[in-house]
Amino acid sequence: MNQTQLPGSGRPPSASSTARNTMRDMWDSRPLRPRDDRKLAGVSAAIARRYEIDPTLVRVGFVVAAIVGPGIPLYLAGCAVLPDAGPPGSPVPPRSGPSSALSVTLLVLAALLAVPLVLSADRVIPAVVTVALLVALHVTRGNRPGAREAAASPTPVVPWVADPHAPTVAQVTPPAWDPLGAAPFAWDLPEPGPEPGPPPAPRSTLTPITLAVSLVVAGMVGVLALAAPGAVPASAVPGAALAVVGVGLVVGALRRAGRWLVPFAVLLALVTAATIPLNDAVGPDGWAVRGGIGETVEAPATVAQLAPEYRRGTGSVQLDLTRLDLTATPGATGPVRTRAEVGAGAVEIRVPRDADLLVRSSVGTGDLTVDGQTRTGQDVDLTVNDPGPDGPGGRVLELDLRAELGTVEVTRG
Repeated sequence: MNQTQLPGSGRPPSASSTARNTMRDMWDSRPLRPRDDRKLAGVSAAIARRYEIDPTLVRVGFVVAAIVGPGIPLYLAGCAVLPDAGPPGSPVPPRSGPSSALSVTLLVLAALLAVPLVLSADRVIPAVVTVALLVALHVTRGNRPGAREAAASPTPVVPWVADPHAPTVAQVTPPAWDPLGAAPFAWDLPEPGPEPGPPPAPRSTLTPITLAVSLVVAGMVGVLALAAPGAVPASAVPGAALAVVGVGLVVGALRRAGRWLVPFAVLLALVTAATIPLNDAVGPDGWAVRGGIGETVEAPATVAQLAPEYRRGTGSVQLDLTRLDLTATPGATGPVRTRAEVGAGAVEIRVPRDADLLVRSSVGTGDLTVDGQTRTGQDVDLTVNDPGPDGPGGRVLELDLRAELGTVEVTRG
């Protein structure tokens, strides 16, 4: 087996020395942030030119990384460590030198934003995966022909092509007045025309092929959903198409193609998010579950009108229960129960002033306010058992409330 050896020794390089060399090479060959193709600070355009990938897909990657955690700190760090190319025509700035106050400020801000990633276990993995993907991108595409020249140049490096309109020796126009016949080759020849331009580059077939495959896969999943109701959720149909489009985006990033897949990916993501709450359209006891995007605003006047469950993927659930009759009678005893849940949004419940309350509430990230008690933070739970100002008596109103991202509030009317 052929292995690169350390200079002056007969041993192959260790993993630690290889990692140091990779980090040093990434630093020494870091690209310049151009000004001719930037949307914010030019970080995405610089990375795209350095590794010869599509800048649109790099920007999409930063947006996704910002959603899962490390995107904003990484972008700020890129603004700090990647030099600005300056205006067009300006000399190439040095890659090393004294750090500016702005660069130091951006690095400090990026470090402060990265602290929650280190403290939160569910965000450490996305951060590590993102950094590992950047390193893998450098290892696999950092030495491609033209990549380092593109990193060192404030403008994209393109191969030199002769001007097709420049005259050649055979195209030189003979003089209009030739009394001595010095140019007999031009007597009977037609005037030379312009050289034909280069043929247009063939259009990439990645987008239509990816969309066609996604339709086929979504159709197959749809057939399974219809053949086995309940076994395949409704969100699996657009989710399968979204997975195929995601693979197409990854391939397109490496081939500098497929940017028209981005709007289809956004649309499929919205459709998938809207159909996720519909997976439980009918609960285990036949409960009606409301899902999707928007608001649920209801004010049931009787216990019979109160649904066992209310749910929104994105939006709010607002229930006015102040008109419920919770008086215990021989035909109506036991607690009155309901459940409300949102993925991102708010759960707002108003209950009768004298109701006997048992509230079990939680938020993934956000605020809880139940009967005057407040909690704020991540993975917060709050259970309140309050018989009301008049003491125990009547039917207990049991509420199970949950918001993944947002607020839960229960107040007495």
